[in-house]
Amino acid sequence: MQQIRSDLQFIDHYINVFKRSWGSYLFFFLGINLFIEAIIIPIFTFLTSWILKLSHIPYVSYTNILEIITHHPVGSLALILELVLIVGVIFFQFTFLLTGITNIFRDNFSLKEVWFASWRRLIQLRPTSVLFFIGYFILIIPFANLIFKTPLLNKAKIPAFIIDFLLTKWQFALLLTIAYLIIFYLGLRLLYTLPLMIIQNYYTREAVSKSFSLTRHQNLANLRRMLVISIYFGIISAVGYLLIIFLQAGFDKFPKPFDLIMAIIMLAIIQIFSTFIATLVSFLLLQMTLPTEVFKGHPTFYHTNRINQRKKKIRVTTIVLISFIALLSLTNNYFYLHNNDTPPLRISHRGVDDGNGVQNTIPAMAATIKEHPDFIEMDIHETKDHQFVVMHDENLKNLTGVNKAPYQLTLAQITKLIAHENGHSAHVVSFDDYLAYANKHHQKLLIEIKTTPHDSKNMIDIFLKKYQKDILKYHHEVHSLDYNVVRQIKFKAPEVFVSYILPYNFTYPQTPANAYSIEQSTLTDSFIIEALFNQQKVYAWTVNTDSEMNRVLWLNTDGIITDNLSSLDGKITDFYDDPSYANMIFNYITVIPYNNSMTSEASV
Repeated sequence: MQQIRSDLQFIDHYINVFKRSWGSYLFFFLGINLFIEAIIIPIFTFLTSWILKLSHIPYVSYTNILEIITHHPVGSLALILELVLIVGVIFFQFTFLLTGITNIFRDNFSLKEVWFASWRRLIQLRPTSVLFFIGYFILIIPFANLIFKTPLLNKAKIPAFIIDFLLTKWQFALLLTIAYLIIFYLGLRLLYTLPLMIIQNYYTREAVSKSFSLTRHQNLANLRRMLVISIYFGIISAVGYLLIIFLQAGFDKFPKPFDLIMAIIMLAIIQIFSTFIATLVSFLLLQMTLPTEVFKGHPTFYHTNRINQRKKKIRVTTIVLISFIALLSLTNNYFYLHNNDTPPLRISHRGVDDGNGVQNTIPAMAATIKEHPDFIEMDIHETKDHQFVVMHDENLKNLTGVNKAPYQLTLAQITKLIAHENGHSAHVVSFDDYLAYANKHHQKLLIEIKTTPHDSKNMIDIFLKKYQKDILKYHHEVHSLDYNVVRQIKFKAPEVFVSYILPYNFTYPQTPANAYSIEQSTLTDSFIIEALFNQQKVYAWTVNTDSEMNRVLWLNTDGIITDNLSSLDGKITDFYDDPSYANMIFNYITVIPYNNSMTSEASV
């Protein structure tokens, strides 16, 4: 209890520090984020698109990294230089933030002085410092995000489907847990390193050594303090959100358009409130990274009148900035609350709903059809005799126990096998039979074409010759992770609807695809907006949890691929079928961790 009391005193002390110069701190944090979101990120987005266009690189994914390096050396070098530039901007932002906080604390805040001081530190960076900084924000990103968040690192994440896959095998899950624990431990031990390098100009090795010394026997205390801060403000946030939801539930009983007007205002209040809480939490966590010796003595209060006059000007400027962002947010809020007329396509992943059968089999499809999905997503592989079998995995062992790949067996051999999953069993099925059943029951398919190096060179020609007529007649769609498949189909059969699967959202691709099937955890609102401008659709995969469903519904995707179709139906009903504004605000709150700032709203 004594330790927790100490943590609460820490919170209370720095809340008072924040209150004393709230205008400067809010202006500083909001201004930085708005500048990054509205200016820096669009510049880098344009630069990336320009490099890709000049280099004739249609897309960037881990599936074509080697090809980019070997076939586009100039483009590769330009992208690497851009990455170095981004790292430099992140370092500058972190330096700018720490320098500004210390100057505000000492009542010596000058934006011009902070800018030049940060710039001097950037150009004085030693190569070892640059390497350490890159390593810190790549290897220790899960921990670093607790302390320092920047929109420039929003895409630095492991896609959810990779985590899900690793967690299915206990060996991988154990290794992943150990890796996270090691990273978290290093993050705690290196807590003071960057501030020592930036504020006190330590050499990298000295800063690391000093940080290890300062954090000796302090890891649990620092971890506890972070948890106390999180819980403290989590409770405050929950109370604030619940109060606003209850108020809106009352306003929903009023006649139109008063209920909508109040919902727009209530949502703006939530955005202001969440931004303020996020700023305060960031401020407190950053204070934890600053060594005690940085703040020896108390801040000076000379020239009190001049300082007070400066504070008044900054507070007025901050209020104007917040008002400007709030007005932009009101516009976004109107469209979010008012323009929800078209629900997304409901797409069953591999033809199942909550484990109601064996993936990619007719019995599972038959059960799922009863839920009336807009599409059933399924997978096909080419067989040894150049036929197509409905199968996701490149090896049959996981489902059938047979340690063979589809290309090693004929269709007749494969369809004799029985697959087992979710307590169900069913024969592996040919694509001919699967397609015929879907056509008979007027069920549209989203056909994923799987490829391997063993496929026949004319596989796409075989596929189109055999299935193009049915695909067009019954309005089926195709998607693939292989860009060559997308390119060939759009060239040879341009009327076929084709989506290109993106396992990671690096940047917006320039391809002839009709749509993009993108991994949901890396999907952003900017990607959705760019797709809208390019008249291309966006399907999100694989969306299984309530929070994921709320998020992609809020992003207004064109289609949602899920293993839990019935759960998605319930979410869509809540979201679109005459939902209460209180419920829509609640749905918004659930996505605040992904989009928790007014600056994000304003920059869209």
